[in-house]
Amino acid sequence: MSRSRDLRALAAAVGPPLAAAVAGNAFIGRDSLRWFRQLRQPRLQLPPPAFGFVGVIYYVQLGTVLYRAHLNDDSQVRRRALIVLAGNELWNVAFLGRRSPRNGFAGTLVFLVPLLALQRSVASDPPSMIALTPYTVWVVGYDVPWSYRLWRLNPS
Repeated sequence: MSRSRDLRALAAAVGPPLAAAVAGNAFIGRDSLRWFRQLRQPRLQLPPPAFGFVGVIYYVQLGTVLYRAHLNDDSQVRRRALIVLAGNELWNVAFLGRRSPRNGFAGTLVFLVPLLALQRSVASDPPSMIALTPYTVWVVGYDVPWSYRLWRLNPS
């Protein structure tokens, strides 16, 4: 690979997740985080630092998928990965920004649509499938039940 192609691939992999992380955090202020800490928490609640760790891993996984999409010149996977990134940040706004556990649960269910579409579209690229599958399992196995329970514990 040429140096300029390497830089384009790196930008395609790092740029969107970095922009999403910055934009998503811009919408969430200290008041929203204080509100979140005051909610009744489900038993399966992770400690706050673990959420940060999961977030970093998520951005690396999506960066890997975007990198592979760039190398494979796969615009469908790229488009779906960008939709997943945007959907994740919109979830932050709907849940934390609006301070609504109900929105958090509903948003998690809606988020499954683009996430599962992306998971299906990377099936022919083993590195992307390996990178994305743990996140998809996380969302289905943890985020859905966690957000449901959080909403039921905090219905208002």
